[in-house]
Amino acid sequence: MGKYEAAPKHVAASGGGKKRIGLWIALAVLAVLVVWGIWFFTTPPEQKPVEMPPEPATAPTQPSQPSDVQPTQPVEAPPTGEEERQMKKGWYTILLAGTMDGWNADTMMLCSIDSVNGKVKLVSVNRDTQVDAPIDIPKLNAMYGWKKGGDEGAATMCAKITELTGVPINQYVVIGMEAFKEIIDMIGGVDYNVPFDMYHKDLNQDYHIDVKAGQQTLSGSEALQFVRFRSTSENDFGRVNRQKEFLIATMKQVLKKFSLTQIEGYIEIFNKNVVTNMSVQDMVWYFTNVVSKLDFDEDVTSDTLPYAKTGYWTNENANRYKRQSYVYLDPEQIVEYVNENLNPYTTDITTDELNIPHWIDN
Repeated sequence: MGKYEAAPKHVAASGGGKKRIGLWIALAVLAVLVVWGIWFFTTPPEQKPVEMPPEPATAPTQPSQPSDVQPTQPVEAPPTGEEERQMKKGWYTILLAGTMDGWNADTMMLCSIDSVNGKVKLVSVNRDTQVDAPIDIPKLNAMYGWKKGGDEGAATMCAKITELTGVPINQYVVIGMEAFKEIIDMIGGVDYNVPFDMYHKDLNQDYHIDVKAGQQTLSGSEALQFVRFRSTSENDFGRVNRQKEFLIATMKQVLKKFSLTQIEGYIEIFNKNVVTNMSVQDMVWYFTNVVSKLDFDEDVTSDTLPYAKTGYWTNENANRYKRQSYVYLDPEQIVEYVNENLNPYTTDITTDELNIPHWIDN
């Protein structure tokens, strides 16, 4: 009888031990998840610059034309053993670009983020800016297609902007027109006061522009027409200013209308139509630690990269479209502006670090 009475006690003791072991495992898993969550939400992106992809094996010959100012050469990295240049804490530079055809970049903006002080600056760079590249039309907007788009094209744009400004770019986001339209439509449109009637009839039906003036809610298609319009006396210079203002208005409304139920939609749009080296963790960190805390009226400012003049240059080595108009930068003007507004380093950028070509017809 005694041995039969002992059996239930033995079983009860064994079951209690299993429950305690299961509880400790659950607590351990929970602890790991908490630590991982803290790491995920609080670990900032790396301040590592995007590197220039390797040159094509059969790159065309670099245009050789007389100029009144020869391109300077970008500064080389310090030899091993020398002290590396120091970055400001929590300072990031992101290239935001838009493309209609997956080849040329129609819009390019530098987004400078000072996460320590909670400040963001958007600086438009004119797409016709002349760059040092061995192609028929060495314009900044052609750098994406030069490397056939994708990550290599985006990295090439970043590298060329760094040559022009001395500013290292940490990350890039290149958005196609379909993604732009879908994001606008997903939030129900953008409320915006269009300053004047915008109309442009194109041979390609998809490129028609017809947006009326006045306060209205722009759909994705109408928003795309708005940011593309440039048929004014200001041409691209007026367009980039409108693009900056519209981007800020869109960011405000995306935050205002954002819902967790939309996350799957955003991910799908990004996977199909966006080229970026930004991880999901980086996006979450920027949103949690920067964007969600911004007062857009006080903390976000916009500007346009200063330029010296516009002019024409004839590339005799080009196969076609030899004569083109370009926007020309001045090294002295650029370093003054960059050191005041965009410099991520603790020391000033100098003209010796820039590579600004100046091929122009006399």
